Amino acid sequence: MKGYLFDTHVHTAESSACGEVAAEGVVVRYRSLGYNGIIVTDHVNAYNFSKLGSTYDEQAENWLHGYRAAKAAAGDGFTVILGMEIRFLDYNNDYLVYGFDEGLIFTCDMAHFKSLEEFRPFADEHGLVIYQAHPFRPDMTVIDQTLLDGMEVYNGHGGHNSSNDIAYRWAEKYSLPMSSGSDFHRETGMEPGGVYFSEMPHDSFDVARMLKNGEYSLKCFTK
Repeated sequence: MKGYLFDTHVHTAESSACGEVAAEGVVVRYRSLGYNGIIVTDHVNAYNFSKLGSTYDEQAENWLHGYRAAKAAAGDGFTVILGMEIRFLDYNNDYLVYGFDEGLIFTCDMAHFKSLEEFRPFADEHGLVIYQAHPFRPDMTVIDQTLLDGMEVYNGHGGHNSSNDIAYRWAEKYSLPMSSGSDFHRETGMEPGGVYFSEMPHDSFDVARMLKNGEYSLKCFTK
């Protein structure tokens, strides 16, 4: 099944300290690759937010700059959707979160949740979907799989050993829905990933719904 191609894991220089490409350049790159859109998943964690301002409201506002700039640059014929890559205070694990709008980031201090166990009830209350990103990099910690909605089994970041083959087998073993993403940070060293949605998503809520319902296929994965 093919459909509408979106990268589920994208960073911008405006809002991720590790991002090297400004949002407008990100949009240009993905247009040239034939994608229908991207999901901007800039980092939500204590370190990244410390670089975005002195108060939480300022940090949250600046965190949205990358997404907003990408959306403004997209114009017609290309769709930019809001997501996040969140990290908690307990481990170095990262999680891709979908199913929200700009207002969510202001509801509480999102950058200082202690753990996935603490975050999961908040996610359920707000209808969020949580996929663990690159779960088998060397510094990752295996967690309770029942706290996840899915797992990223293909991560295209060339600068890390993401052990995508292990992630695929793990997700298969535990019957976890799978995702694929490029983990875009810079122009070089990326092996593009993504998903084909069965219908065009218009916002993060559409993405969450289609992920929950399995209405997508993977662009790239490794068994």
